[in-house]
Amino acid sequence: MSKAEVLVQRLKEKGQPKREDYQAALGCLDEAVCEAIAVGQTQAGRMAGPCVGYATYVFARMCAHGTAAIRAAPLSRWVESDHDEWGFHVLACHARALLEGNLYFHYLISPTNEDLDEGMARITLLQLNDCCSRLKMFADNQEQRHWFEGQRDELVARMKTIPFFQQLAQCVQAQCLSGKKAWFMDRAQLVEMVGMEKAQFDMIWDLWSQHSHIHPMSFYRMEANGRGSGLDNDTDRSYLTTAMLICAEILEVATDKMVEVFPDLADVRRGLDSKFSPGPKSNRPQ
Repeated sequence: MSKAEVLVQRLKEKGQPKREDYQAALGCLDEAVCEAIAVGQTQAGRMAGPCVGYATYVFARMCAHGTAAIRAAPLSRWVESDHDEWGFHVLACHARALLEGNLYFHYLISPTNEDLDEGMARITLLQLNDCCSRLKMFADNQEQRHWFEGQRDELVARMKTIPFFQQLAQCVQAQCLSGKKAWFMDRAQLVEMVGMEKAQFDMIWDLWSQHSHIHPMSFYRMEANGRGSGLDNDTDRSYLTTAMLICAEILEVATDKMVEVFPDLADVRRGLDSKFSPGPKSNRPQ
């Protein structure tokens, strides 16, 4: 078990996290972020197959949200401040992004059925979703709209020629060709792929989404000098502690996957001593 998994199990047994549990979780996230960034920066620029290549882009986004999370966490060594904001909202949006990015990262980096050109289908669907999203965004710009309409038509035509796509159910094909899907798997399948229980994932997703937005759960139980106030309190500290441990585990497993694909990157994983830039002074290459 990883350090983060051990701490999660300990919290389940002891209940409400203490201040020392928060510090331990902060250390786990710090270490995971350091190693992920070091691996990501060392890998940058290397040639890889299309699916793995796009997976490294997702990994880069995960590193970016990991960096934002560790900088936002109270008492972080990454930021010098005369005030710490203890509301869970400082971390919720970045934790949610990591939870989601983790699904897409594993989807793209997992092996494909090359006989049916599944890899080509995955990338074409990704490109079609991006194209249709931009087409919707630039609908009022005639020049942009015409360009993206042409791209969409080319991608749709290409998709229809791929054997893997041709074997999908007609309803799935229609949804994919509309540009509404970026992944052939649905969320339940993606969650199973990363080894999480769907009920657990949904609970975490809903909680973190509520606090990423200004939804009722984020303000209904706000209390003076307590939850949601920005001051140190048991509830927000508990949410922060748990989220940091989950994020640390997500980043650690994703970094493991990167090292599986690029084995020589293992040497740059040195915990808090990992070297990368920009970052804290002690982590910068000499």
